[in-house]
Amino acid sequence: MESEAESPVVGIIISSFADAGPQVIYNSTKNHISEDQALNLSIRIMTVIGDEISYDLYGPLPVPSNDELLCLAYVFRVESTYTIDPRLKERPTVISIIFKRALKRTISRAQGIISSYLSQVTAKDFKKEDDLESSKMEEIHKRLSALISTNPVRIYIVQDDRILEHTGSLDIPTDAYVIADMQKNIFYIIYEPYLSPIRKRQVVILVDSLNEKTYRRRFNKQIVDSEDEATGLLNFYGLKHREQR
Repeated sequence: MESEAESPVVGIIISSFADAGPQVIYNSTKNHISEDQALNLSIRIMTVIGDEISYDLYGPLPVPSNDELLCLAYVFRVESTYTIDPRLKERPTVISIIFKRALKRTISRAQGIISSYLSQVTAKDFKKEDDLESSKMEEIHKRLSALISTNPVRIYIVQDDRILEHTGSLDIPTDAYVIADMQKNIFYIIYEPYLSPIRKRQVVILVDSLNEKTYRRRFNKQIVDSEDEATGLLNFYGLKHREQR
């Protein structure tokens, strides 16, 4: 039996830009990052991002005073409940995911699903300043730890006669994306529309070889023919749709 995967998530820090400046409103990393360090990190993140506040994931970024940790920062806005500054009708808010530098590769593989989850939960549960409740923040920490520790997704690209695992920028020329869903034991194969039938067959052969060598033939293949389905999968796993590349 395989041992349970170690979660790289040390904890999360949630901070918001109040009238007096950035303030930490939740920190589940106190055994690793003090309140002062958490505030310093929050100030640095908001300074780096500046006015370009969007619903997006930034990083990995260094964590001050701890070389063993890195963070991803998800930035969004909540409607202010109390403010004397008319510019802060919506407060920039940051969820900092603190993780172990040694497990950066695991985090890199999961960035698509992290971004997808945070975009959904913030839009649904964090609309106003008063929504920033401890119980909701604790749930985010638990959910992120579960998502990442299961390592649910691995992404591959097909170039020339090779299939390569890819964890960096995905807006590069490629013949196909291969999404390995580790929970469902399925390879989703998404072809670029210009591929010939012969090239598509070559891609399948490469995927079959990957399945045999890496996954002991336990994965099934699913060709994604529907444009709507391809778009949905690409968006869910944090990949750019072909029209955006």
